[in-house]
Amino acid sequence: MIADNENIARAIFSPRMIINGVIQPEAFCLRSSIQEEYISVMRMSFPFWLDDVKNIPQRKNRKLYGYAEMLVNDIRSIQLKGVLYDVRECPTDSMPSHAGIFITVNGENLVGGKMLSTVTAGVEQDFLTLAIQRELVDIAQKGLHEL
Repeated sequence: MIADNENIARAIFSPRMIINGVIQPEAFCLRSSIQEEYISVMRMSFPFWLDDVKNIPQRKNRKLYGYAEMLVNDIRSIQLKGVLYDVRECPTDSMPSHAGIFITVNGENLVGGKMLSTVTAGVEQDFLTLAIQRELVDIAQKGLHEL
């Protein structure tokens, strides 16, 4: 269980996640190509969390800009009708500090590329997804650190 008073870090990559120092909603997008079930973050309570961030593969079109420091309680406390946010441990052998931001809408897990059965498809889901991402962006922007 991750405590409410713990800080987590979301790796921020340019150019898709940040423009002119402003975090974009894309930074909190669940990838449809892998039906992603959570947004990856690192637990800052681990002494080597920054190494885990720096070890995330970079590509020609994806360079590490920095990270956004976020308080777990701020995420869990987001008030958006029918939406619950949680942060849970997801350690791997190569990234022991790994965790995830999990989101449910009306009790249904939000998964990249999967339509929610509890909302109208199309515009309504797109609007809801953007609202979910904006809430996280607002928290993340306050804790943005450039590397």
